[in-house]
Amino acid sequence: MTHIFGWITDMPMVISYLYWRYWQVGTEKFRKIVSRDVSYSDVSKECLLDIYHPDGKEKDRVRQKRPVIIFIYGGSWSTGQKFLYTSMANTLRELGYVVVVPDYRKYPTVKVDNMYQDIRQAIKWTFHHANELEIDVDMIYVMGHSAGAHLASQVVLFDLVEKAKHASLLSKTKLDSPVDMVDQKNNFLPQVEGLLLFAGVYDISTHYEHEASRGVEKLSAMGRAMGLTEDHYRKNSPLDLVKTHGDLFAHSEDLLDFAPRILFVHGEKDTTVPMEQSTNMYNMLGQVLPPSRRDEVDVRMRLYKKMKHAHCVTALMPSLFGEDKMHKLLIRDIMEFSDAPSLDEPGH
Repeated sequence: MTHIFGWITDMPMVISYLYWRYWQVGTEKFRKIVSRDVSYSDVSKECLLDIYHPDGKEKDRVRQKRPVIIFIYGGSWSTGQKFLYTSMANTLRELGYVVVVPDYRKYPTVKVDNMYQDIRQAIKWTFHHANELEIDVDMIYVMGHSAGAHLASQVVLFDLVEKAKHASLLSKTKLDSPVDMVDQKNNFLPQVEGLLLFAGVYDISTHYEHEASRGVEKLSAMGRAMGLTEDHYRKNSPLDLVKTHGDLFAHSEDLLDFAPRILFVHGEKDTTVPMEQSTNMYNMLGQVLPPSRRDEVDVRMRLYKKMKHAHCVTALMPSLFGEDKMHKLLIRDIMEFSDAPSLDEPGH
């Protein structure tokens, strides 16, 4: 039932994919700009990713290093496929980004801890292949929508907290330096410059209550994927992660050194994931950072009055009915937040 529901809700993205892939672009050009089904982990055959190359695949000229966006799609932790986001990824590619879109394991095959593992591995894979992909390793951005925003934020912020804890331990014991620490601990992620979080879930308990109020808590896989207990809900909530480590956010210089910039985007007409998920997470970050330190961490919020849940993704996709009115606004938000070099012949 969950998969049938997923396909129904994904239908606009399927249509956009078919329209862009076969009508606007065609097979020959598509093969030049997209590398498909690249394995990024030997854990599962599902761990494949697509790469969108802003300059194409040809190696006949010198190119500049470009920022990368690793996009984590949503789907209630149980559905979704990378091909559905092909046309959206191409929109970002035309802005000058290398774009990486991984598939990851989902419920009921795995629970959320294994999803975290896959997202971590996709980020690490991208970093380790930066040279061949012509990526600027100082400009790694992770973007997520809905459940994907939850996975992206939990993975990156949990890693941030662990890095800061370890750096503090090394400083107290004088065993090593923070720079050596990053080399020493291969479990840590590479530095993530920014998180772009669209219509995300950051407080699992509150969202489960919202799902129950709509009568969809059994249709949604979230509760089961998280473990169906309050303790598991708290453990897997980015908001609770920040709140629990408030002292670290308030006082750790190492945390500020490692912290990514964050952009929250949410629609006020989102009934699937209420905008309070984003506003509460934004406010929590504001609470744990003392006023004297808030300027050191770039955290932004963009709320759209007429935007629904999937709109912040579908607006970035080409449509049979012309450009969405939110298209330019979302691109403005993305490009103001991150520095994307213009292509010689941009698509917009």
